[in-house]
Amino acid sequence: MKVLGIVSEYNPLHSGHIYHIRASVEKTGATHTVCVMSGNFVQRGEPSIVDKWARTRMALNAGIDLVLELPVVFACASAELFAYGAVRTLHNTGIVDFLSFGSEQGELGSLWRIASVLYDEPLEYKELLRKYLNEGHSFPSSREKALHAILRELPENILSKSNNILAIEYLKALKSLKSSMQPVTVKRMGASYLSAEISSSFSSATAIRKFLQNGGLITDPVLSNNLPGFTVDLIKNELKKQRGPVFADAFSEIILHKLRLIDPDMLRQIPDVTEGLENRLISCALQAGTLGELVEKVSTSRYPSTRVKRITSNLLWGITKDQLRNFVNDENCGYLRVLGFNNKGRELLARIQKEAKLPLIVKVSNYRNQLSGLSKVMFEYDIKATNSYVLAFPDNSQRVGDQDFTMPVIKTTEEFD
Repeated sequence: MKVLGIVSEYNPLHSGHIYHIRASVEKTGATHTVCVMSGNFVQRGEPSIVDKWARTRMALNAGIDLVLELPVVFACASAELFAYGAVRTLHNTGIVDFLSFGSEQGELGSLWRIASVLYDEPLEYKELLRKYLNEGHSFPSSREKALHAILRELPENILSKSNNILAIEYLKALKSLKSSMQPVTVKRMGASYLSAEISSSFSSATAIRKFLQNGGLITDPVLSNNLPGFTVDLIKNELKKQRGPVFADAFSEIILHKLRLIDPDMLRQIPDVTEGLENRLISCALQAGTLGELVEKVSTSRYPSTRVKRITSNLLWGITKDQLRNFVNDENCGYLRVLGFNNKGRELLARIQKEAKLPLIVKVSNYRNQLSGLSKVMFEYDIKATNSYVLAFPDNSQRVGDQDFTMPVIKTTEEFD
């Protein structure tokens, strides 16, 4: 058995994701695949367009054998913590041989060189970084200048590409965990991660979500070469049940209400809130009528919109910086929450039960007996996140709470050919 691990959001799963899965299997010769997937909120600080159970079905249809949930405390965090939490989850299964991720670079050499410097932080790097910061450059610019000064012949703009940045963070996480998982990268096909334009094929998930948010139909032919048939059918089914699509502005009233009433000292405890940003958030919340307006008013080059969105999402379940720091620092903190599997996934689960370093959660109602301390607190944030997420469903009757306890694990018998 050769096991391939993938970090995913599948928001929604499109043709580029299928290409990545197939290319990864081909490169590694893997016999089984496991992905750790963001739940109902994703790394950009937004809700997923449809819930984690629908997206689990997409993953199983696309060739994934076992889907684990990435805890929301990592899923809705900075690129560094997102990557670390995801790699730590796969590492702690005890069974994953390969970690595959997409990158614009398409080769590991340059990415490894950068990851090593950023992880080890040699004295020369620290001095150069301090020099450029003192000259008034932003941190990202100073970091890039320092890296280019140390690492000769680095490709230009390598650190300006979203997937390259995540790839470097995955590699840093492997080093931090001293993991035996072997990294593999697949060159990203088609539009960039942040591209908002629909193309004939390989459009980004961002573009697909924007198309639907602007009134486009899931059945529109423009999506036919971008989304596999099963993704279209699954989204259509969620729309028919009025369990989607979910977009961030559905949370406008909740978040604006929280920001207009919150004490600045409490807001300062939310991850990503630094340098007086709490005052800017509160001031702008008094002027904004929607979440989109709030993000636009708060965002600057110093405070990117994704950071602002993550802050507003983390407000929904109330995690603090101290808690997040504790979750990260305690390597024994965590769990392996199963969202879905097929027949090959059953084989993976049998191995995980024997070799995993963390509790395997298949039946959510058992979590109180299986988890304690920080792990239990972390899991309860996932429950809170789902309880917040379902409030955005168009059908009021679908908004009942505690759906983590009532929605079954997705089980399929078909395997990808």
